[in-house]
Amino acid sequence: MMDVRSYLNGALTVQRLGGDDGESLFHAGDARGAVAWLARGTPFSFLHVVEFAAVGVRRGFHAHTGHTEHFYLFSGALTLIAAAEGGRVQVELAAGDLAVFAPGTAHGLIAREPSVAVAMGNGSDPTRDVSPVDLGNPD
Repeated sequence: MMDVRSYLNGALTVQRLGGDDGESLFHAGDARGAVAWLARGTPFSFLHVVEFAAVGVRRGFHAHTGHTEHFYLFSGALTLIAAAEGGRVQVELAAGDLAVFAPGTAHGLIAREPSVAVAMGNGSDPTRDVSPVDLGNPD
């Protein structure tokens, strides 16, 4: 069973990836480390790795108008702040969480511990289609 949470009228979804069932996306690990399967049949225009080197590092705090972003937290822990349609949420992300931001959804992340993530998406170039957004600080 998938653990999918939806926020801001569907502008943000967060899914906890579980074990490998041979069909779904998954995050699993053993004594050797972890592995994540992040796409099955879905090509992405953009793919990059994002590192949060220390507690308190802030990244994002922007919105993309023509880009859907999939943000997968491979290791660590982050606080996600997102806003859309006049609403705002704060979500704690843990390793294995996949957050999907619809175009126009403002998002910012703050490291609760050193973390590594993968960001991928489709649409306009996310480095050129970006507007800074003041989401404030976590409550």
